[in-house]
Amino acid sequence: MGKMKKKNLSESVQQKNKKQFHQTNPFEIQINRDKQKVLGRKSKNDRGLPGISRAKAINRRKQSLLQEYILQDKNNVFLDKRIGEKNYAMNTEDKATARFAMERMKAHKRDKIFNLNDEVLTHRGQTLEEIEKFDDPRSDDEFSDNENVSGKLDENFVQEAHFGGGILSKADSTLSRKDLIDQLIAESKKQKAEKQKIRKETIGLTEKLDSEWKDLLPFMSASKKSTENIDDTTKTDAYDVAVRQLKFEARGHPSEKLKSEQQIIQEEKEKLEKLEADRLARMKGFVCDTGNQFKHKSADDLEDGFIMETIEDNDDIDDSIIIDTNINQESNDEDDNDDKQTENKSEYITDKERVKNINTRKDSKNQEKYSESNTKDNTHVQNSCDKIQQIRNDLSKQKEIMEKARNELSYTYSAPESYEELEKLLSHYNADYQSVIVDRIIKCNHWTLDGRNREKMSSLFVYLLQYINNCASTESADDLIKCFQIFDRLCPYLYDLAHMNSENAKICIQEVIEEKYNKFEKNKTKFPGMDTLIFFKLVSLLFPTSDFRHPIVSPCLIFMSQILIQARIKKYRSDISKGLFICTLILEYTILSKRFAPSVINFLRGIIYITTPAVLTQNMKIIPPFKTTNKVLVVNKAANTIDSNSTHMFASDLIHEKLDDIFRIRSLLTAVNLLIEFKNQLQELESAYSIFEHILQLLKINEFNQYPPYVRDRIKELVTELEFLQNKKLEYIVQEKKRPKPLKTYEPKIMAIYSGKRNKSMSKEKAEREKLLHKYKREFKGAIREIRKDRDFLAKVQIGQQIKSDIIRRQKINKIFGEAANQQSEFKKMKKRK
Repeated sequence: MGKMKKKNLSESVQQKNKKQFHQTNPFEIQINRDKQKVLGRKSKNDRGLPGISRAKAINRRKQSLLQEYILQDKNNVFLDKRIGEKNYAMNTEDKATARFAMERMKAHKRDKIFNLNDEVLTHRGQTLEEIEKFDDPRSDDEFSDNENVSGKLDENFVQEAHFGGGILSKADSTLSRKDLIDQLIAESKKQKAEKQKIRKETIGLTEKLDSEWKDLLPFMSASKKSTENIDDTTKTDAYDVAVRQLKFEARGHPSEKLKSEQQIIQEEKEKLEKLEADRLARMKGFVCDTGNQFKHKSADDLEDGFIMETIEDNDDIDDSIIIDTNINQESNDEDDNDDKQTENKSEYITDKERVKNINTRKDSKNQEKYSESNTKDNTHVQNSCDKIQQIRNDLSKQKEIMEKARNELSYTYSAPESYEELEKLLSHYNADYQSVIVDRIIKCNHWTLDGRNREKMSSLFVYLLQYINNCASTESADDLIKCFQIFDRLCPYLYDLAHMNSENAKICIQEVIEEKYNKFEKNKTKFPGMDTLIFFKLVSLLFPTSDFRHPIVSPCLIFMSQILIQARIKKYRSDISKGLFICTLILEYTILSKRFAPSVINFLRGIIYITTPAVLTQNMKIIPPFKTTNKVLVVNKAANTIDSNSTHMFASDLIHEKLDDIFRIRSLLTAVNLLIEFKNQLQELESAYSIFEHILQLLKINEFNQYPPYVRDRIKELVTELEFLQNKKLEYIVQEKKRPKPLKTYEPKIMAIYSGKRNKSMSKEKAEREKLLHKYKREFKGAIREIRKDRDFLAKVQIGQQIKSDIIRRQKINKIFGEAANQQSEFKKMKKRK
């Protein structure tokens, strides 16, 4: 092989080391055109590379802004925030002054702005009020007798200690300077010890004097008060009191602190618990009777009134009394039996017979044994009979109190855990007692007393709804009247419970209304029962009916309108009564919002139609649910003897089916009254007369001669008001008038004249200011642009982190599901092997 030539080798190396020129994409180049071209001047920004610039900016933000974002909220440095600590120009006194001023400023903050007390002065950590001793708060190096108040050293001490007294003053002194200083130190210590001793003695005498003074102070104050009271009684005069009232302002007297709602509820609970304890005590026979209380015995008491002394030989009487009391105690223990009244009655009869037997046996034995002292025995017998009669009266009174306590309601109740428990509590009482029971359940388990009671009260709300539903599901008129009474008593408590947890109440009522609607959908031609209509009344009491759209009131309003349109009148009396009841409820729903309900007007028109004889309505059409042949409310006989107090609808009308003239009159009068109310509600509408026009025609063709006078007067009043609506001026719909065309205006033609000067002449300062202002605006716009780019960059970083965390989480979840699937498959395999 031949050797490679150097030429070829150098060319290969040259090819490898040759810099490859990167040719830019022409579509990535952005050409910037200048507004004004200047000849001979090179432009630096005539073209640019936005992609490269953007990449450089992103790298720059990754090195600066991203690092700050990563390290935010991470503390790895201790910061000294003491006032003036970093200000080297401030000395120690200035720092202390600044810190003291900051502490004084804290006293004027919001939480202490109403503190009207004076500043608390302290000494060595103690307030001056706490220091009750009369000591001098100076240091141990107190002044001597020769030292002045200013604290300077004595003249003799200075001469001797500092200057040695000189040679002439003490020529014969043999003490050296060291000995002299030791002598001075010993003397100063001696003086300090003496002063300390005197100080302790002074403090001891002061404390002793204080204690003696405190012992004498009550006697001094009592005597002083007594003299002052005497002087006040003698000096007070009505004229002086009136003058003082006019002279001075009235002073406010302290009153009791206003109690919070939680404190009031706690007191109510404690009061009910105390009443319940008293009731249970009375039910067991523990009654505080002042007549049977133990009386004090004197030392010379002979116990003449004791019953056992008078009949010590009559064992039968003692046995009977003991047996009688035992029987009464046994009857006290039988509180929960059903036949309580019969037992008490039989016990009372046996007590009476025993007392009679005791009297007869006592008389016979007294006659046999003590015939000689007949008069004395008679007095003893009379006393014993009186005592027995008193015992019998006490026992009968005790039985009455126990029976009364048994019949009383319990004062404390626990929250019912099921509907059956609530029904057991309420079913045996009338409406008033049921309201008292529910009130005591709420007070004893109020949600402010314990957080767990909120859930119990939510359950109680559901149970009460179910209880009302069951009470309304009846076919008896008496039971329906009782249901309305119960509903009237329980509504305030349902309102409180609904506002306690409004979300739970909304969900519960929605479920009830939805259930009733589904039941109605199965048979649309039948009027629903009272268990549905009574919840419409409850909704109007619990929720606002004036809202434009409400999640509960609006569906109920549509539901009632659908009943009036689709339900057919088959059971005439009950169905008509239910329809009028629904019309009354819709009037309550719309009395504030004044909405127009066509279904109500149609139903009331149908009531007027079926009260009109068929001869008068041959050419008139009727809209369902009424028919042209059903003239069930026509009164054929004149009824002028009906009482005016019986014109209202009764609860029995919702149950009974038999028609009579009294019901026909009442239903017509109710429909007329409702029409008057709806007329007053809708009279502001432009189409008010058109709404009631067909009703006015029916009222005019019928003279209602068979009806009582007060019914005819009410109908005439309605006819007069509807005719007045006919005379109301209507505003017809017209086209909008054409506006007059304004005269054409021409813009002035302005000719621009250029003088050739670029800028206006201005001073040097003004020109510099305009230049800086232009630069400021340009930099401000650039800063805003950079901030927006930084915000977009951080948003992309946050989105990337979120996506990354979601991917990791999804991988973990898939891993868990995979392991669970493997485990399940292995478990199935093991199960098949077995």
